[in-house]
Amino acid sequence: MIRCRFSGLTAKYAEKAVCMVTLDRPVVVRRGAGPAPRPTRRASLWIGLAAGLVAYVGAGVPSYWGDEAASVLSAQRSWESLTAELSTVDAVHGLYYALLHVWIDLFGSSEWSTRAPSAIGIGFLAAGVVVLGRRWYDARTAILAGVLIPLIPRAGVLAVEARGYALAAAAAVWVTVLFVHTVDRGSGRVIWVLYGAAVAAGGTLFLYLLLMPMVHAAWLFTWRAFHGRVARRWIGSMLIAVVLAAPIILAASTQRGQVAFLAHRGYMSPRGWFVTPWFAHPAPAALLLPLLLIGVLVVVRRRRSIPGALPTLVWLLAPAAVLVVLDVFVSPTYNPRYLSISLGAVALLISSGAWALVDVAQRLGVRGGALAGASLIAISAVVLVPEFVHQRTQFAKDGGADGRAVAAEVAARSDPGDTILFGTGTRPSRAPRLIYRLYPEAFAGLEDPQLITPAEQTDGLWDRMDVVSDTAPTLDDGTVWLLETGSSGSAEDDIAALLRAGFTQVSRTDVHRTIVYEFQKGTS
Repeated sequence: MIRCRFSGLTAKYAEKAVCMVTLDRPVVVRRGAGPAPRPTRRASLWIGLAAGLVAYVGAGVPSYWGDEAASVLSAQRSWESLTAELSTVDAVHGLYYALLHVWIDLFGSSEWSTRAPSAIGIGFLAAGVVVLGRRWYDARTAILAGVLIPLIPRAGVLAVEARGYALAAAAAVWVTVLFVHTVDRGSGRVIWVLYGAAVAAGGTLFLYLLLMPMVHAAWLFTWRAFHGRVARRWIGSMLIAVVLAAPIILAASTQRGQVAFLAHRGYMSPRGWFVTPWFAHPAPAALLLPLLLIGVLVVVRRRRSIPGALPTLVWLLAPAAVLVVLDVFVSPTYNPRYLSISLGAVALLISSGAWALVDVAQRLGVRGGALAGASLIAISAVVLVPEFVHQRTQFAKDGGADGRAVAAEVAARSDPGDTILFGTGTRPSRAPRLIYRLYPEAFAGLEDPQLITPAEQTDGLWDRMDVVSDTAPTLDDGTVWLLETGSSGSAEDDIAALLRAGFTQVSRTDVHRTIVYEFQKGTS
């Protein structure tokens, strides 16, 4: 029996209606099933390549910051040491650290090298948005969304960062493409098993990718396919995903105390909900947030003619809602960076909003549409390009990370046999000790008396160190270089300890966020 549901669609969209062909088991068939049109495939390829290249511009300019230090230093450990670390901390980043370990073995540990996978991830994200947007919306919405990806501030930041979020954003799109393809083709059990495995792999790369099946369920409801064989196979694939992802879920649960600091970051605020996740700062938000809201209104109003309306809205809202609920009722969880998995939805909705404005202007005449388009491009260039450039300046990370400049300062002024000391009064992600670990060639030949146990010989992230006040009395005559993060924290106590030990302060150099002090004792 063949039963076609037109659901009140106009003739223009009737051909996209869902037809249920019932023999012994229901199958979903619709126009558009099968490979994407060749022009769309070409567009996704070229837009993805261009987005990745644009995203990589300036990738090596900013100094590393604390989160990147966790990535790079973890990836440089031996496999045995990395396994020990993940047993106690950062298990949710373990797959990314493993991938970066292989990458560093091949291409080195410079900023240009370690950030390249993220730029590649942004390229895949843009390409996937084009493919998915063509199936869920139309060609023009899909193409503009792909073009916008590297210019959305959050994507621009992630592209030049040695963390796994850009790859996670790309995985969110492509596992959705796989799911839509699986449903459209009426695929067999093997593909459904692969889909379940892909969901689990995504969750292992980034835990909250396990929320993407909520988006996929919305797609099934949109096409009224949540029954019969499709429903059974989707539920079966979810069971496979849960079983395969159980280890990372368990590890995340046992290590949740690691993110307790989120309770003190102020992320649970209007700015943390509406600006920081995707737009970084108020100026880009003033342009992109209205376009996003217009896009939401468009897809709600035209939900019967936009197949991806409900899934896109779920993609935008559900991950944020889940994180907020967990933060309020379970433990500190909400971090705007985690919503990078929704970047695909953000791009599609912004594109929809932009085209809606152009369409409204077009009704006023051809010149109106052209003027609206030109105005949007000009405003975007004025607002988004400076943000893109700022993200790629030397001290752009973490409010002024300056490790490379500090390392260069020490390398230029120190001599072999000098001593290097580090303040310990700041949080680990801003500890000046990280500069020594990330740029070791600048400190070659310097004595390092504070070290107790290197990180790679522990099951933690960081080196175990003595404090300056305990180390200073043991130092011989000579030159000591002291690195402090600002003049707060341990700086005053560390300086006082060196003075008590007979050293004289010779100079102070404020690099940016880090201060380099020079002390001497017993030298002419």
